[in-house]
Amino acid sequence: MKQRIGMFLFLPIVTFAGLDMNEVSRVLLGIHASKELKYYSDTINNSIDDKIKFTSFEDADIVLFPRENFNNNIMIVNSYEALKENKNSIGAIYLKKNRTQVIFIKERLKDKGITLESKFNKYMVSSCHLHANCVCNNQ
Repeated sequence: MKQRIGMFLFLPIVTFAGLDMNEVSRVLLGIHASKELKYYSDTINNSIDDKIKFTSFEDADIVLFPRENFNNNIMIVNSYEALKENKNSIGAIYLKKNRTQVIFIKERLKDKGITLESKFNKYMVSSCHLHANCVCNNQ
């Protein structure tokens, strides 16, 4: 039992240890809205660029890598599966084969009034890409 608890506490550290935090910072700085965005994360605040504004959960515009599903908050999640499951997630930043992967959903960004700098267009996909049975137009 103690091993399971220890592994549960250790998992988030291992998950974020391999992320390229410079890339994460670069991407977060490229996210824009009509106001300056404030973020909340209980896992990575100290690893991110000082230009990114962190605040309390209650005042945050975007929650980074939440450990639970928050129904009313915009989120950037830490897995492709969580991105598919959670409709409030606008994107995901996660590790795959020891590489930092970044993906944002065009329609979700638009619905939330959020844009990405054009240099990050390579990270944007249609929500259709989340479903195996959907035939997507490459737009």
